[in-house]
Amino acid sequence: MVRRLSIISLAMIFAVSLFAFGGSASAAAFKPKAEPDVSILASGGTVGIYGANMRSCSKVSCSTITTFSSGKKITGSWVTGEYVQGHYTNSNKWLKVTYAGATGYVSVTTLSYYYGL
Repeated sequence: MVRRLSIISLAMIFAVSLFAFGGSASAAAFKPKAEPDVSILASGGTVGIYGANMRSCSKVSCSTITTFSSGKKITGSWVTGEYVQGHYTNSNKWLKVTYAGATGYVSVTTLSYYYGL
């Protein structure tokens, strides 16, 4: 009797968790979250643990202008470029950034958090 009760309890917990996550069993999938202190009109992100290269165009084959270290917050405007398989996501979105008088592109795949996309 106790065993049946625990199986029924587990089934109920599973059913309730499906409703709590919008009916999706994959609710635990990783999705970078927007940083809460940023204006809704802004676009940008935080460089992930591996750093990020600012390139002369929105392709990985383009020359590196500068490298941002982990934790650096960068802003700019989103553009579409070469599709990249990265550390945090796979995407063709690049952040067009102006830094130290130079304009370049940073792949969203190198950002641990991003917003405005």
